Amino acid sequence: MTMNGMNPSNDSDTAPAQSLSAQPLPPRPAPQSAAQSQTPMPQTPQYVQPGPSMQPQYAGQPEAWAQPLPPQDVSRGVPRIVSQGVSQPVPQAAIPAVQPAQYAAQLVYPTYPVQPTYPAQPMYPTQPTYPAQSAYSPYPAQQSAPQPLAHPYYAQPVGYAPQPYSAAPQPFVQTAPAMPVTMPNAMPATMPAAMPVVMPIDPRRVWRTWRRKVVNRVMGLTLAYEGMMLLGAMVATIIVGVITASDLSGVQWDGIISLISVFVAFGFLLLMRHRDIFTCEFWLGGQHRDSYGEPNQLGHISQYGGGRMQPLWALMFIVLGMGVQGIVMLVQVAFSRLGTDLASPTSDSIAESSVTVSMWLYVGLVAPICEEVLFRGVLMKELKPLGKNFAIVTSAMVFGLFHDDVVQGTFAFLFGLILGFVAMEYSLVWSIALHIFNNAILSGAIDTLAGNYLDDNAYLIFSLSLSVIGVIGSIIIFVIYGKEMRQYHRTNRSIPDTYFGWAAPTFIIFVVANAAFAIISFVGAMMG
Repeated sequence: MTMNGMNPSNDSDTAPAQSLSAQPLPPRPAPQSAAQSQTPMPQTPQYVQPGPSMQPQYAGQPEAWAQPLPPQDVSRGVPRIVSQGVSQPVPQAAIPAVQPAQYAAQLVYPTYPVQPTYPAQPMYPTQPTYPAQSAYSPYPAQQSAPQPLAHPYYAQPVGYAPQPYSAAPQPFVQTAPAMPVTMPNAMPATMPAAMPVVMPIDPRRVWRTWRRKVVNRVMGLTLAYEGMMLLGAMVATIIVGVITASDLSGVQWDGIISLISVFVAFGFLLLMRHRDIFTCEFWLGGQHRDSYGEPNQLGHISQYGGGRMQPLWALMFIVLGMGVQGIVMLVQVAFSRLGTDLASPTSDSIAESSVTVSMWLYVGLVAPICEEVLFRGVLMKELKPLGKNFAIVTSAMVFGLFHDDVVQGTFAFLFGLILGFVAMEYSLVWSIALHIFNNAILSGAIDTLAGNYLDDNAYLIFSLSLSVIGVIGSIIIFVIYGKEMRQYHRTNRSIPDTYFGWAAPTFIIFVVANAAFAIISFVGAMMG
């Protein structure tokens, strides 16, 4: 609390009415100089300890001090006595002059209210007492400073115990349990758990990993398909040998064994991809929902085929197939003129065994359907989210290695590019039809009839004529539609690092195994 009793203008509002009537207030004293301010002030009246009635009395004052005061009005320093709602100013002449020495003795200081819940509370606030703290104190002990002297103008109340003041201000301490002190340079008692170190993520590395996973999954299926064919061929050979109890070294059973092996492998493929194979979009093309590819492509509606085939385009694709076959044949003829025949064990075996119906059925009908379903229907379709160019090239390369023959594999790779484009832009049915036409008609029926009814020179002329027609026709097509082909290649170019998908383990195993087998068989045929 602060005491404003030293200001006469403020005390006029709370002074007793009896004192004002007996001794009018003096006029406001004039400012004193520094020399006059050194005059000592008289002693204040003695303070009496409050009694049970909680109404303190001052010694030397009449009983009328406790009477209620009439309301007063102070307006611009002139006292006014309010009587029956009308304020009347007190004339200045009625206020006698009072000497400063008498003024201090006549002043009566008001009593400040005491808190009802603390009857013995002194006028001056004391330092609150808090419960004892724990052994650990968050603040060091402060040195006590000398107690300041008592107020020069007021007598200290009875029972007042002055409180020491510390040199530094004491902070307010909560009664909660004290916490241990943590110094700025001190190590904490318990070290926090080490945060895991997060390495920066390389987006290109992440996408390469996902592309390898996409290629690895579908190439694993292709590798399993080839393994099922080998297993089916072994089982078929054992079954046919046990049933017939005959020598299987001839070519009469090659077609049966080949059909059994491909049926076993195709049954495995249907088991693994029946949800895609048994759909109309898989065969005829159109919009479909991607269930494979990279994370941002799953569930994406994309277009696979669906183009309308025109007769002119169908004829051009046949001519391109003839051109590919003509290029391979012309290369073989060139090596023959140089005295070296390029051996093709697969082609020789098919030519020898094509005399049987089972082998012709396998080469001309069953094999094209199963191979197109695997390489253009499943493999290329699952690789399409990585780019059309990437899907077409990869499926054609796998298709060529699948034949396990250097010469036949080269033709299969080039022809696979055409089949891939047809399946990608039109439908799987058209690629199957083109494949069947090449195997059953162009390389099967026509070639067989020419070989049976023509002598060697005539057959050579016939074969060279077909090859030249195919090559010239392909050149004309590239000249006319070369610009559109280049535009298609640029439009469907894969994003950078797509071909890192070839680093997939299953792709590497498939390429190494089939390439090694093809090279070994080619070298053996050339040396034999």
